[in-house]
Amino acid sequence: MRTLAGRFAPSLLALAIAALFLAWSYAYDGRSHTVPMLIGWCALALCLLDLAAQTDSRTGRVLHGILSGRPLDSSSAPTDDAPRAVAPSAACAWVAGFVALVAVIGFIAAVPAYTLAFMRLQGRMSWRRSALTAVVVAAVVWIVFEQLLRYQVFEGVVFGGQF
Repeated sequence: MRTLAGRFAPSLLALAIAALFLAWSYAYDGRSHTVPMLIGWCALALCLLDLAAQTDSRTGRVLHGILSGRPLDSSSAPTDDAPRAVAPSAACAWVAGFVALVAVIGFIAAVPAYTLAFMRLQGRMSWRRSALTAVVVAAVVWIVFEQLLRYQVFEGVVFGGQF
């Protein structure tokens, strides 16, 4: 098992950066601080969730299992069954694929398609878990951008979007 500092240092560093980003977001005037503030609060929440997942408590072990797909004890000792690190070229290909998908079918349609494909092909998750996650992520993106922020996201060239 990794040392205490090795387990918590990345999460604490990310938490500090998220806190600074959040503080910086409040410097904007009017509505222009909305998106940076939303990103800052979400990042802060995710960092706190990651910190909780690094603890050796029952809740921490459950969170770690949900978030990483493997028990806390195995995080420092990879096995043959553990997911391999994505090669940099494959990671770039996934990002390029997402950008191309957004350009063609639009942001709202690309998010669930990409999420499903990535979780299924790269993460080797079940169809059920991948599909459920894709639907939830798409719903959250649609609610946040289209409904709460009233931000018209790119529709894609198939649905009439123009560059």
